[in-house]
Amino acid sequence: MVVVGKPSADLAKQIEEDEKVRIAKQIESLGPEGLKKAATLLESSKAENDKPIPKEVLTSFPVPDVKGISWIPVQSVQEPGSGRESFSLVTHSPELSKHVENDGSPLPFFVQYDSVKVRLCN
Repeated sequence: MVVVGKPSADLAKQIEEDEKVRIAKQIESLGPEGLKKAATLLESSKAENDKPIPKEVLTSFPVPDVKGISWIPVQSVQEPGSGRESFSLVTHSPELSKHVENDGSPLPFFVQYDSVKVRLCN
């Protein structure tokens, strides 16, 4: 599916005006003392956020053996779209191709279908 959107200049202007009103109300409700407290909290939060992550936190996670990682099998089919050359970027699945072909007329734009069989766990 392709969705083409056009930004709304009126909505952008309204959002900007609403934000200015919101900020003015916030400043009024906090007052000079509340603004100082908020600024102090902001600066201490920035300082806390800028602290480096301790090395032991980053190195404490076990690294699994790559051989133990199982890949999820994905069947893929690409539909190039009307008037476009067919090409193959992924492994095609005859079963999935047949399902897509039987689903109706080809679409006028590029689509990639991916089928993943999953097992739901309770």
